[in-house]
Parts: sequence; structure tokens; C-alpha cells
Amino acid sequence: MVKTKRLYDAAAKSDGDRILVARHWPRGVSKERLSAQWFKDLAPSKELVSDWKKQKISWEEYTCRYHEEMRSQREAIRKLANRATGATITLLCYEQEDDPCCHRHLLKKLIEQE
Repeated sequence: MVKTKRLYDAAAKSDGDRILVARHWPRGVSKERLSAQWFKDLAPSKELVSDWKKQKISWEEYTCRYHEEMRSQREAIRKLANRATGATITLLCYEQEDDPCCHRHLLKKLIEQE
């Protein structure tokens, strides 16, 4: 099972393996407190995030470019998919959980499709 969560939300046993999928480690948050493995290569590139934040691209364009970036991460995605078949993994990112425009939701779909 693959779940998603904001990295600042409290950890729960139901999270299973917590996976941080952000390019940068959150300031002021210790590795012990976050209690997560860090897969920074599954985060969007700095350029992609910048274009999105500056509203230079649509969500559709963001999605296409993110999927293109993730082509080189197939093996990591496959490994997470394998882990998710027998256990729960929770993808963590900075954005609010209810924000549909976050790469962790795209990544969740990629993992589930694998």
C-alpha cells in the first residue's frame, strides 16, 4: 500500500516505511524526528519546481515533465513498488496533503502502476 503525507505531520505506526521524496532535507528537522529514508532523486528537478512556482507552466506540463524526469528512476520506483506489495510505504513532501498539485501524488501513481 502506498500512502502520502506532509512531512511535518506526526509520524504514525500506520505510515509503515516513511520515504522523504523532496530534493532538500527540511531545515530544523532531525533525521531521528522525521524517521524517514530519503529518496531525493524521486523529487522534481529544481528547474521544474521553479517553473511551476513561477506559474510558467500548467499542471499538465508539470506532470509531463515530472514523468520524463522519472524515466531515469525506474529502478528506484520498481523497488518501492515491490516494498509496497507486502507493506505500507508513506511518501513525504513539504506540500499540504490536500494539495492535488504535488509530485508525491504523481509518484504514488507511478509506484502503483509498477
